[in-house]
Amino acid sequence: MFRAVTSAHQRKKQPDVIRAQLLRAAAELVTQGGTQAVTLEAVAAHAGVTKGGLQHHFKSKQLLLDALFEEMNRQFVESFHANIAEDPEAHGREARAYLRAMVSSPANSEQIRGLRALIGSMMVEPDLRERWNCSWQDDLQLKSGEVSPQDINSIICRLATDGLWFADLLEDQGIRPEVRAAVIRRLEELTRE
Repeated sequence: MFRAVTSAHQRKKQPDVIRAQLLRAAAELVTQGGTQAVTLEAVAAHAGVTKGGLQHHFKSKQLLLDALFEEMNRQFVESFHANIAEDPEAHGREARAYLRAMVSSPANSEQIRGLRALIGSMMVEPDLRERWNCSWQDDLQLKSGEVSPQDINSIICRLATDGLWFADLLEDQGIRPEVRAAVIRRLEELTRE
């Protein structure tokens, strides 16, 4: 009996741990079978918690998927800002940070596989698109009304990065790894021109 009380007591003190565990379980289920594989029962069982415990954190499947999407967005934003902070060269810094954050995960990574399943939701739900864009887009906006050649290079880099990321997302096998690496190097160079 003491062990059960301790276990329940520990769970109450670690709601962030349980929440992260639930999100990880949902991401694994999304990766394995798409969003249709995510049910409250399946996530609870996969995470090793009760359905009631899951519903304490997420009242519905949609709220769980929203939280999963937000977590992936948070990870991207953190990576983007970390790349900005690590880059000593001011010119083109934001474009390079965007490039590095977008291509940092290989196409077969768990994160990319999870995003493949969630990206469909973003395509059809304007509020998800808005949430994805609004949290980091300000860092990429042009600071004035004038568009310089460097601004154009940054825009080209961003659009090409989006295309490369989308090819990764779709598992486009037409881009050999050495070609992908060369494209990334050229985009890095473009941010410095």
